[in-house]
Amino acid sequence: MAGVHCDLGVAARAINDGKILLVKEGGGSFKNCWGLPKGSVDSGESPESAVIRELAEETGVCGTIIGLSAVRSTLTKNQQPAVFLCYDVNIESTSNHMECDEIDEIKWASIDELKHLKWVSQTMHNLALDGLSGKRMSIRASRPLTKNSSYNVYNVNTQSNNIGQ
Repeated sequence: MAGVHCDLGVAARAINDGKILLVKEGGGSFKNCWGLPKGSVDSGESPESAVIRELAEETGVCGTIIGLSAVRSTLTKNQQPAVFLCYDVNIESTSNHMECDEIDEIKWASIDELKHLKWVSQTMHNLALDGLSGKRMSIRASRPLTKNSSYNVYNVNTQSNNIGQ
């Protein structure tokens, strides 16, 4: 079976004490726009590893994945598939050191602050709003379907999907 190459991106939705972690883009077409910490999946890297790496590089925050919160799919201008996975992340530690010069600023924002920001996209804004709504849902990873497998299977039938804060 032949596969199709895909643009695969990830984002981290990290919430702590009723605030969500946001980054302000430092360059490109989204300069001065806010969004979730995000990036591309590198060759040989799982989406789960990529989201934790991007979170640390862009914000200095370390975390672990709680579950999958959203999937966005589209076609690029060249009609190639593009998939974006947003993960809910539990914060384990923070630092003041950012390894990324693409980001101008990081902040923890309350739900009231979200409407006053210029956003990378409406999708990012909606993911932030949903995350702080108190009804946040995340599909948690269940056990692999095969022994000794590196597969991550996300299933809506797992226990307690509601991870609201």
